[in-house]
Amino acid sequence: MIASRQSAVRQEHATCVNACQNPTPKSLSRQNSPTVAETGVLLRPGDDAVELKREAERRTLFQKTSNNVLDIPNGYRKVEVLILRWDESIDSFKQGHNQEVQRLKSIFSTGLGYGVRIASIKNDRNPQIDFNFEILQHVHQHDGEDNLLIVYYTGHGRQFTNEGVRNLELSATEGSRGPGDVAPVALWGEAEKPLRTLATADVLSILDCCCASTAAVKGRSSEMRAYQLLAASTLDGYTNEPGERSFTTAFCDSLEELIQESKGESFSVIQLWERINARRESDAALVWDRLQRWTRNIDLYHLNSNTMRHGAYQRQGPERSSLVLRLSLRTSDLDDTTIDTLARQLHAACKTSGVLVRQLEWVKMEKPTPGKVFRKAVKTVRRNLRRKSTPGTLQTEDPSDEQIPQREPQREPQREPQWDCTPSIRPEARSTSNASSSTTVGRGTSPETLTKTEGLSGLGRELCTTSRSSVFCVLRA
Repeated sequence: MIASRQSAVRQEHATCVNACQNPTPKSLSRQNSPTVAETGVLLRPGDDAVELKREAERRTLFQKTSNNVLDIPNGYRKVEVLILRWDESIDSFKQGHNQEVQRLKSIFSTGLGYGVRIASIKNDRNPQIDFNFEILQHVHQHDGEDNLLIVYYTGHGRQFTNEGVRNLELSATEGSRGPGDVAPVALWGEAEKPLRTLATADVLSILDCCCASTAAVKGRSSEMRAYQLLAASTLDGYTNEPGERSFTTAFCDSLEELIQESKGESFSVIQLWERINARRESDAALVWDRLQRWTRNIDLYHLNSNTMRHGAYQRQGPERSSLVLRLSLRTSDLDDTTIDTLARQLHAACKTSGVLVRQLEWVKMEKPTPGKVFRKAVKTVRRNLRRKSTPGTLQTEDPSDEQIPQREPQREPQREPQWDCTPSIRPEARSTSNASSSTTVGRGTSPETLTKTEGLSGLGRELCTTSRSSVFCVLRA
């Protein structure tokens, strides 16, 4: 059974950008027959594309200004591209792929000044070994904190299930069969492991195949680096064969436009994604954060290979430590002028205070979620109430979210507390009244009696103020 372009599977736990899907293919596609699992931990589109774009703009501006002040070259020290394709002897779209791969190589090398290597995968032995080797070698040869690694795959892809988890299988042919004794297939999740777990460089993976977003099923890290996945299709969506309507053609056209328009300045992957989708409105691509952090954005620059550029990076020296600052703001956004001034003044403050800064990085700007803050406060109150419960009372399970445990088991049943899930922004809203036997938290009242005000200890001033937004900055020393 051939799956339609319309995704029939709900995607959960989002870190990707919303995209529309076309229920009917425009031309011959490379869709195989995926095995669709009804269970498994998947990702759901949920990030606001407009906010992601604005955040990319803020981060780029801050980074550019701070780098100029610190006399650090903008962009990466080195960018290396690995293009993965199937060998012509087994590639069902060999002619079209030949043309697209050569165009990709020309744009990356000539238009952006990146190093490019093309790897053709055969099936005279297990192709998984070759995919693993090529990517591991790419990391081994070009990894570095100031570098960017790009991996581009073009070919067939299908989705299949292993122990309830969806996997992306790369294939040279429509039916995952070809000449030879070994099937021309490989698992992307196995091949990309060095990119997720070993690399220290930023990583951009680009998959032009069907079911490409299946590659974003797993991935999490606490590292302060970026790994973004640009997927040509949804979890079980189509992509078109090589030609005018293919993803790679839209990618190349969009990349050439941005290179020309930027005139040597940077542009983000989010901008590239937006430009691609403007050309493929009904076959929208998806951007995924493989580390599920959105702490950094990948910007593309034209690199001029010269000794002065490498010398500037060498003057920085290795990073010895880093300091993360969180600024709680009264505004929901910062204009470009303010961001530029902030970058300059932060450098001046570090210089005045004698802090030897290697680099200043904009990590992220985010807006608070009132409901999340309030739920955390409620849990703190409940935890404190449990600690003050009658000695000797055995609690066999934690109370549910709708019920607060009683301090005295013999007490008459009381009605459940009515919580207003909007936290108060006034410090005086949090108080303990001597005239009543209730504790006020925000604008909600718990009928639970507290004899001491320590019942709210641990809350601190979490409910006293509401931040409009916050900015995280990293000072690398």
